[in-house]
Amino acid sequence: MNMKVVVGLLGLLSAIAFCTVLHLASGVFIPLVIAWFILQVLRPVNQIGKKLKLSPWLNITLVFTTLAILGIIGFRFCTSQVIEFVNVYSAYSEKLSEAFNSLMTALSVPPETLENFDWMDILKNNVRNISELIVNLSSKFVLTIVFLMFMLLEAPYLDEKIKKAFSGPHASRVRRILDTISNQVSRYLGTLTLISLATGVLAWLVLTILDVKLAAGWGVLTVLLNFIPTVGSIIATIPPVVMAIIQFSPGFFKPLIVLVCLTAIQVSIGNVIMPKVMGDRLGVSPVMILLSLLLWGMIWGIPGALLSTPIISIIKIVCESIDSLRPIAVLIGSGEAAKLAPLPPVRPRRPHSRGDEAETEADPVSQK
Repeated sequence: MNMKVVVGLLGLLSAIAFCTVLHLASGVFIPLVIAWFILQVLRPVNQIGKKLKLSPWLNITLVFTTLAILGIIGFRFCTSQVIEFVNVYSAYSEKLSEAFNSLMTALSVPPETLENFDWMDILKNNVRNISELIVNLSSKFVLTIVFLMFMLLEAPYLDEKIKKAFSGPHASRVRRILDTISNQVSRYLGTLTLISLATGVLAWLVLTILDVKLAAGWGVLTVLLNFIPTVGSIIATIPPVVMAIIQFSPGFFKPLIVLVCLTAIQVSIGNVIMPKVMGDRLGVSPVMILLSLLLWGMIWGIPGALLSTPIISIIKIVCESIDSLRPIAVLIGSGEAAKLAPLPPVRPRRPHSRGDEAETEADPVSQK
């Protein structure tokens, strides 16, 4: 069998095995990767601590204080939104039941099918599922904080460890790769945050003007879901539209306006501007961003979908730094990046026999 085919099959099997390990050990890998991304988000705070010449423990305290303040703000907002949601549900539960019954009647569903249907039971089950999800995320959050603390402790010694682990030019090359990855990811997160905030603010303004309940909550949900490329922007449109239908039923004029406005915002920013801007920012093809979203969403679920774009960017940076993998980086890259990325020169193969020598002489690429 051709050795290239064997190597290709072995590479495919290795990739499948690697993805399987990542999926099975997601309880460890997800907190580790999230801790590294939190470190990149809080990188400016860490740089301020270094400029102030704080000791490692004081620098860690500064970073964790910033993280705690952001967490408290988020918790207080979530609490206020939960209270408002309970009040809204109490006020519109009858309308919700009427709208559901009307929909089932329009679909010709027999009335006896709906006799045992209770929205409160469904809500209780969902609350129980959400509670289990929160407990699961809390356990992962504790592990994430532990990883983050050790990463902060290890950061001051990273350069020295690289110098001792690799010889001269290799050490500078590894350092350059790591710096490129950190800068790319930081710029990506900053740009994505600005785009998501702009989308959330526009959605909040539209919903506030149209007097839709939970407008602030839907705006924050829009910001969070926009971190999932393309798909998140579509999902973010559904809850406020459903809320508008329930709130303004039996009229459909305002819900239609909400649908049109939110769709226009999400299509223009989420599905046109965001993939193009993020693709140019990272030098990654929008098609590869979507494929990475599907792959990492299958491996790690929602966290994988959130981290899919930075991961494909890191893969591209690593491939660019290794000559044998540079064609993969060109395929992953955007069109502009492909024009600027030179391929390594084709080196002529040294002939080992007369047949090989004849083949080399007949090959015009090798002659060059």
